[in-house]
Amino acid sequence: MAAKLNFTSKVRAGMAAERVSAGERLAEADVVNIAQRDAGAPNAVDTPSAQPAEAIEAPLSLHAVRKISVEDVVSNPYNPRAFYSAETIDELAESFATQGQITPILVTKLSAFPGKYVIVDGERRIRAARSRGDKFIDADVREGLDNQNLYLRAYHANKEREEQTVFDDALAWKKLLDDRVYVDQIELGVAVGEDPKHISKVIALTSLPPYLLQRMAQNRKDVGLGHAYNIKLIFDRAGPTVAEHWLAQVIEGKASVRKLEAAASAEAGARSVGPRRTHYQSRVQFNRPDGVALGELKLFGDGRAELSLKGIAPSDQQRLAERVKAVIEQWASEMDITGTA
Repeated sequence: MAAKLNFTSKVRAGMAAERVSAGERLAEADVVNIAQRDAGAPNAVDTPSAQPAEAIEAPLSLHAVRKISVEDVVSNPYNPRAFYSAETIDELAESFATQGQITPILVTKLSAFPGKYVIVDGERRIRAARSRGDKFIDADVREGLDNQNLYLRAYHANKEREEQTVFDDALAWKKLLDDRVYVDQIELGVAVGEDPKHISKVIALTSLPPYLLQRMAQNRKDVGLGHAYNIKLIFDRAGPTVAEHWLAQVIEGKASVRKLEAAASAEAGARSVGPRRTHYQSRVQFNRPDGVALGELKLFGDGRAELSLKGIAPSDQQRLAERVKAVIEQWASEMDITGTA
C-alpha cells in the first residue's frame, strides 16, 4: 500500500525552512565604520571594516553608509507598517537634534522608481528627517532586492522591535496578495512563519473602515486580533455605530473577547429574525492628505445616497455645506426630465 502523503507536515517543514532562511538573511552584517565618515559632506563614503565574504548574502553587494538627498527617497511600496504615531515621529526628530542619526536607513534602487532610493527599512527615520527639514540622511544602499525582500526584511526588523501589529499586517498582506508578490495565503504564510488560517483572519480585517483600523492600531496594547476580528463581525452585522461602541468598551477594559463573541452572535441572530437591512451597493471613502479618514458616501440600489463626514471644524462647516450644495445643484441642473444625468 502506497505511503499516505502528510500535507500538513510538508507545510510545517517548509515554514521551518523558510524561517531559518529568513533568519540567515537577516543575520548578515551591515558592516560600516560610521565614526570615520565626513558628516558634513554629502555623499561621503565610509570604509567598511573587514567581513568574511561568505557572510554576505549572494544576491547582495556590500555598500558603505553614505549621505543621500532626502528628496530622492521614496517609501517602500510593500512597507509592512501602515500606521505611524505622530508622537513617536516627533520624539525621533528630537533625538536627531540631540544625538544625531544613530542608525542609517536601508534603501535600494528599483527600475520602477528611476533616480530614487526606495526605503527597505527606515520609514520613521525619513519622516523624522523631513519634519526637521533635513536635506540629507545617512543610508545603506543595497542592490539586488526584489519585492519579497522589500517586505520581508522590513517585516522581520519590525517584529524584532515589536513595532508590527496585526492591523499593519492586514493591509500589507492584502497588498502582497493583490499584487501577486505571493501567489496565495499558503505561500505567504510560509514566508512570514504564520498559519494560513491566521493569515485569512488578519486579512479579513481589511473590510473595516481605515479609521477603525487606525484606532485599533493606536490602542494595540488593548486590542488584540481576537477583539478586532469580532468587532469586524459586529461591524458587518450591525454597522459602524455598534462596532465603534464595542471598540470603545474594549479600549476601556470593559469587554473581553468572549463578551464580543456573544455580542457578534447576538447580532447575527437579530439579523436572521429581524427586518431585512438595505445594504449599499458601493461606497466612496474620503481621507485627508495625511490619511486620516473623513467619512464616506454610500450609494444604494433604491436610488438613495448617504454622505457622512466627521472631524470638520465649526469654522469650515458652512463653507463645506455651500460647496456641497453647489455641486448637487449643478448636477441636478444637468439631469433630464427622466432623472438621468
